[in-house]
Amino acid sequence: MSKPLPYVFFTSLIAALLGVRASAQDFRWPREKAFEVGAGASATGVQVQASVVRYFQPRKTTEIPFTKRYKSLIGRDRYVAFPCKQKQRYKIPPGLSIKASLFYELGSSKTFPYQVVGVDAALMYMIYHNKYLYISLKGGVTASHNRLLKQYQLEHYDRFKYGVLGGAEMERMIDRRQYKSVVIGWQQYYLAKGDSWGSTRWYVFIALRFKIPNNPKV
Repeated sequence: MSKPLPYVFFTSLIAALLGVRASAQDFRWPREKAFEVGAGASATGVQVQASVVRYFQPRKTTEIPFTKRYKSLIGRDRYVAFPCKQKQRYKIPPGLSIKASLFYELGSSKTFPYQVVGVDAALMYMIYHNKYLYISLKGGVTASHNRLLKQYQLEHYDRFKYGVLGGAEMERMIDRRQYKSVVIGWQQYYLAKGDSWGSTRWYVFIALRFKIPNNPKV
């Protein structure tokens, strides 16, 4: 394992918290849900992914009545923080979103062709934005199944892997209604099991993200 990796991962999370500007309390995401499809490359292969992103609108904690704060945070009161509704003053915190991804990687390492199928779940925090551009840091967990495409009498190379991930994403809106966007990102994996597959990975990608319309109210 590369020793600087945990340092980079935790530094990124701290930077996300320290990067919140005072003006961020007035920020609102242009959409609540989005679907993403993308592709990219790792050190030894190519990868495709499909993701769902959930955005949460900001709310100042001071706007929640003192007697309601505890119940609002555990979802037992109408001042509930998540998921976002229509009343903007009732949302916390600014720039927060979550992302769930399903990915498939195909590659070759040391002449051995392999495939990886896995899922990622990440918490993302926006550290910069303007009208059409958003930059976020992220951290989360990952789980995957790693398998050689040909056995080569090396069945022990089939592995279930899990660990944590960290990275960054830049999202650029490409239409005025802000229904579609291009996303460029990077993420680094730290996997718990240090076996023949290694304990670290990285991945860069480009993707298209589309707004998921809200369900009409009856």
